[in-house]
Amino acid sequence: MIFKKLIVGALGTNCYIFGSNKTKEIVVIDPGGNAETIIKSIEELKGKPIAVLLTHGHFDHTTKVGKILRHFQIPLMYNKRAYNSGTYKQKEADRWLVEGDIITIGEIKLHTLETPGHSPGSLCFYSSDVDEFKGNEIGGILFTGDLIFKGSIGRSDFQGGDQNLLFESIR
Repeated sequence: MIFKKLIVGALGTNCYIFGSNKTKEIVVIDPGGNAETIIKSIEELKGKPIAVLLTHGHFDHTTKVGKILRHFQIPLMYNKRAYNSGTYKQKEADRWLVEGDIITIGEIKLHTLETPGHSPGSLCFYSSDVDEFKGNEIGGILFTGDLIFKGSIGRSDFQGGDQNLLFESIR
């Protein structure tokens, strides 16, 4: 698997480069800042970007979407309820994602999970197709956006947030 976590933007958002070692296909998840660093990392990994995925629409996860899309000429994918749910106008998705959608990255299937509560249209992405996780207690990889944090949960006090939905999504 190709996996790189970058801490980007003024709020220190986790941006991920994730994909297949076999095909070098990758996705960029939540490019919220430092586009040049993201682009350089992809090039160093010899990755072939196929899409940008967003876990939700807040600015700290989306501010460098346009630069990444233009540089690599790739599609944008996220949930329609996240469209314009942040503080500025967003680009419409090339593919609107819903619960159960699968993004194929080489041999890896990345499953879409709707996880509302932090903000409208929040998504998580999960895969158990990663060789590094097969047959051990981990079982897969989950990209959570702002649903959960190390030792904490995401906020639900933003516009469109709902604490009850957040708790249900975590369960």
